[in-house]
Amino acid sequence: MSDTHEHATGDSMPELKQRVLELEGMLRACRLHLPNAPAEAVRELAASEERFALAVRGTNDGIWDWDIRTGQVFFSPPWKSMIGYADDEIENVFATFENLLHPEDHDRVMTMLNDYLAGRIPRYSVEFRFHHKDGSWRWILARGRALRDEHGAPYRMAGSHTDVTERKQVEEELQQARQAAESANNAKSTFLANMSHEIRTPMNGVIGMSELLLGTELNDTQREYLEMVKLSADSLLELLNDILDFSKIEAGRMELDVHEFDLNEIVTEIVQAMSLRVFQKRLVLLHHISPKVPARLIGDDGRLRQILVNLIGNAIKFTHKGGVTIEVDVASEAADLITLHFKINDTGIGIAADMQESIFEAFTQAETSTSRRYGGTGLGLAICHDLVALMQGRIWVESQPGTGSTFHFTAAFGRASGIPIKPKSPRIESIVATHASMKVLIAEDGHVNQLVGARMLEKRGHLITLASNGQEAIDLFKSAPFDAILMDVHMPGINGYAATARIRHLEQTTGGHVPIIAMTANAMKGDRERCLAAGMDDYISKPLRSAELFQVVEQFARNSAAQEPPQAAHALASPAPLPPADTAPFDLAEFRESTGDEKLMRKLVAIFSEDSQKYLRKAEKALAAGKATPLYEAAHSLKGMLGVYAAKKALTLSTELSDASHAGDLKTSQLILDQLKKECALLADALAASFSATT
Repeated sequence: MSDTHEHATGDSMPELKQRVLELEGMLRACRLHLPNAPAEAVRELAASEERFALAVRGTNDGIWDWDIRTGQVFFSPPWKSMIGYADDEIENVFATFENLLHPEDHDRVMTMLNDYLAGRIPRYSVEFRFHHKDGSWRWILARGRALRDEHGAPYRMAGSHTDVTERKQVEEELQQARQAAESANNAKSTFLANMSHEIRTPMNGVIGMSELLLGTELNDTQREYLEMVKLSADSLLELLNDILDFSKIEAGRMELDVHEFDLNEIVTEIVQAMSLRVFQKRLVLLHHISPKVPARLIGDDGRLRQILVNLIGNAIKFTHKGGVTIEVDVASEAADLITLHFKINDTGIGIAADMQESIFEAFTQAETSTSRRYGGTGLGLAICHDLVALMQGRIWVESQPGTGSTFHFTAAFGRASGIPIKPKSPRIESIVATHASMKVLIAEDGHVNQLVGARMLEKRGHLITLASNGQEAIDLFKSAPFDAILMDVHMPGINGYAATARIRHLEQTTGGHVPIIAMTANAMKGDRERCLAAGMDDYISKPLRSAELFQVVEQFARNSAAQEPPQAAHALASPAPLPPADTAPFDLAEFRESTGDEKLMRKLVAIFSEDSQKYLRKAEKALAAGKATPLYEAAHSLKGMLGVYAAKKALTLSTELSDASHAGDLKTSQLILDQLKKECALLADALAASFSATT
């Protein structure tokens, strides 16, 4: 019974009303044509009319029945009460309906009605405002259907009115709330851009000056304090970047930068970058990419790198013995997409079962004590979760306290097909050991930022000229040639954009093209593109890092190097040059740059012989036993350690040993190991000699 009732009052109710109206018309016609009708027919007619009256009064909708030929309309009592009128207060003619329409809705409603009657649209359903007796406007949903003669001409139409005012009010409130949210998002984006600029500007001074001071003569206590300052500033910058990333994702402003890349290169670089941390904790870091994975993929390698660095970094942070393993395999394949499955395994502290879902939420740690003991904001995994979703994948964890964790994530990539791909975004590579002296103009209004940029580049051997605003930069450009200009974007008076435009205009008449590098504390999406669109050649964000600064500036040194007199390059040479990097056991400049800390360098030199011999002995023992797996692990550990020391030849040999042992080729492994032992001995002597000479 309940099913029948629900059906009758559901979607079929308008059809039922329509049928009732049609039957009423037929019965009226019968009464007119059969004045002496039998008693039974009269009783059936009376019963039908009674049912019709009950249907009309029993519904909340207003029923109307329009005789198109005469213009007469039947408006049910609920139709009239819906707009505040009694049954006898409104004339039953079509003009009543038309006069009650809101002036702004009138033409639209009448056009739709005429289009329906003419057969140009299949149905009549329209919302409009109707005038209430109390002066207010009520929103009405009108629906109807016409009866047509044998020629298709409409002669009668009936339907219903439903009051939808409350629904329209809710929709309007939702629209206003949506607009308010969008306005708030825009305000938040503006605030984040300003906050980024305001925080990064003083941090440029803190980090830059710390870096410069660490390169001077300091006693152990001073160096320790200064390293703590720099570490705190780096942590603050990392927090700022996380907040900016999370806010961009939350606001739906994060987009993937898709291009072709080499997955093996990405994973190898991350492993090498993490090797120092792994080495310091005496852990093993291994990685394996399935042969089924294509060498080159299409996707956002920068965001993939961010996910991997976060997950691998966490694994190292929470692991005290054992190691971390990275595995990559194919999850599924389609015609133009391949989904990869990444696994980061560790032998760390593990995660309780009841926390394994919540750790991907913002500002969440597995335990309240975790952030105190290990640090972190709890944003990293939330950002990874959203980035993986952008890559059409998912992320999850399997873990058991005390035994370790495995973080899984999948991500979809395109297949490299030889079709031209969007150029890869510039990425900072290792600093070259040799470079030509360049004449660099720094346009920057902040004294601290001037000093940081100038000192970094001067220590590198470059000649620096300073300008405090855009106009000074333009004037200096007119008076002397420069190999590159570092242009701050936000300066009083003529800003960096306007100064760049003036310089580019001058070049149209004078010829030539000076590289202009935007230098700004802004780090929001679109800042780089905005600078390039303004005529600048590259972009660097504050706070300045010496490695990134040298790479960005010195990429434009090619032309100036060709014009530089040989004696100029000779004048910049070190008074006590080391052997060429390709023949020396290690590159001292690169070693110093990778560690950035004299005290740490000396510690690494002191423990090199002991640690390298430990791994070499493990390799010899594995070879003697004919076991490829422990040989591979020892070779891989050696490779991670040697990368820290900028020992190119030893690193190459350890990589070859790792590859040979992984392939199970023990004969080749023995030959390589013999060479590697000799190279490590040479490296130990070179390290000791270099640092004993500077003591």
